[in-house]
Amino acid sequence: MFKFLAQRNALWGAFAIMLAAFLWSLDGTFIRPKFYTYPATLIVFLEHALGFVVLCPFIILSWAKIKLLNRKDWGAIIWVCVFGGLLGTIWITEAFFSAVRGDVTFATVVILQKLQPVFALLMARLIIGEKLTRRFYLWAIVAIAAAYFLAFGKTGLDVTDINLLHNAAFFAFLAAFAFGSSTVFGKRIVNHLDYKATAALRFGITGIMAFVVVIFSNNLASIRLIDGAHWWYLILIVFSSGAAAMFIYYYGLKRVTASTATICELFWPFSAVILDYFLNKNILNSVQIFASLILLFAFYKVVTTGQRKKIEFTAKRIDGAGRGGRLGFPTINLDKIDLDVDHGVYLVKAKINERDYQGLLHFGHRVTFGDQPSLELYVKERLENISDNNVRVEIIKKIREVRKFNTEEELKEQINKDVEMLGD
Repeated sequence: MFKFLAQRNALWGAFAIMLAAFLWSLDGTFIRPKFYTYPATLIVFLEHALGFVVLCPFIILSWAKIKLLNRKDWGAIIWVCVFGGLLGTIWITEAFFSAVRGDVTFATVVILQKLQPVFALLMARLIIGEKLTRRFYLWAIVAIAAAYFLAFGKTGLDVTDINLLHNAAFFAFLAAFAFGSSTVFGKRIVNHLDYKATAALRFGITGIMAFVVVIFSNNLASIRLIDGAHWWYLILIVFSSGAAAMFIYYYGLKRVTASTATICELFWPFSAVILDYFLNKNILNSVQIFASLILLFAFYKVVTTGQRKKIEFTAKRIDGAGRGGRLGFPTINLDKIDLDVDHGVYLVKAKINERDYQGLLHFGHRVTFGDQPSLELYVKERLENISDNNVRVEIIKKIREVRKFNTEEELKEQINKDVEMLGD
């Protein structure tokens, strides 16, 4: 049952990310090229400022949770805003503008920008410890390969068309790193914060940063050159590939691993080719059709095999307020409240005083008691004189979300249901 629910949740998350990727393909194909005569920094500032106007209410609604973010969470937010929001967008915009002007081929930009999943897979493993199955990585490679065949299946990839020495190639390479790393750090944020507030923070902070860059680059005066039609295009970006797409994307990222998300983002080249077929009547050849089918199947396999194999950590026992004991469920308070996993209640195995126990782990905020960060372990057996300060925990599966209860009786009733998961 849990496996079915987890896969259904992951499928919804993957669908959301692919929908966001579809909106980004609309942007890159039809909307953003219309701004190639304007400074890229100015366009980035305007799309984020307008997007923040739409998303800012979610900061107000989630302010209590935002105040509880730790330094690690804020570091991830700043990284995403600097690299994914500001620099990455500027770099890829500059790269595509160079291609539109004919300074460099689109092949140069596309092939380097599509290194993004490679960066994301590596950083997900190294930074947030996503250890997935070999089958997942096999299908991830298949998906990346299929995406390249899809993009270049009609024209072929002539290496002589690729100019790696042009600054646009450098921008595309940096953008791939920026967006790939932002997927990983974005996952760290949505583990601990509502996806709506995450999108709002990204647009707000990036908008401020972009404004500073626009001021220092003397590009603010160019805003008067933007005519009515381009203002409408900016509004279209906000409600399609900008704020709306990022809102949808973080909804999906909340439900899948960062590694799965970066592969699902390859829906971008697939949707771009399909749009080209319907709008420009460019018929897919046999290579592209075969690559499309392989890519779609690889998406499904990536999603269904993309759950983390094992999550283990060691934490130190710390003193608590004794609230669990007063409720009749004494818990062990642990100090590692910056885990890179989603907030929730988990079924776990724990090693305490060299003995193994089954237990429940609450990770999140004590929403019934002051909304404070919490990592608490409960085991049914009565533990006396815990001599070892270090507790080893292996997470088995998530059983529910953290939620607020109106009374202590409601909380005790839910805990009793949770404890039934442990068996006799």
